[in-house]
Amino acid sequence: MIDWIIWLTLAVLIFVSYLDVKYKAVPSVILTGLIFAVLILRSNNLLFGVLALVFAIMIQDLISDVAGMEFGVADIKVFIIIGLLLINVQNFFIMIIVFLIFQFAYTLVWRWKVDKKEEMPFIPCLLAVYIAMILIQSVA
Repeated sequence: MIDWIIWLTLAVLIFVSYLDVKYKAVPSVILTGLIFAVLILRSNNLLFGVLALVFAIMIQDLISDVAGMEFGVADIKVFIIIGLLLINVQNFFIMIIVFLIFQFAYTLVWRWKVDKKEEMPFIPCLLAVYIAMILIQSVA
């Protein structure tokens, strides 16, 4: 049985993915509030949230330096949320691998089908990562 916090997080991520694609902006209070709620309910997973933050900052620097694209604060917050919901360190590494595969495919498809110059929203890709993590039962 999937916990209600997983469903709430999924609903919020679907909503912010829509906002990211449509308006290229996400109100900070939505994701910060979700981080706060998940942190209160899953405080024993704080280590994975911190690891996800470090990984997101590393990815932000990498994407900025190599591709010249922006990886915003909202994207980092989504990583933290996913990290706070992970069960163990193996699932953290699974999340990294899933993210790298999905991000590569997402970037290729976006550049091929949508536009090479248009700003690419990252939250829909992170939503796909979260759904994959739910399907392989790596979040709790």
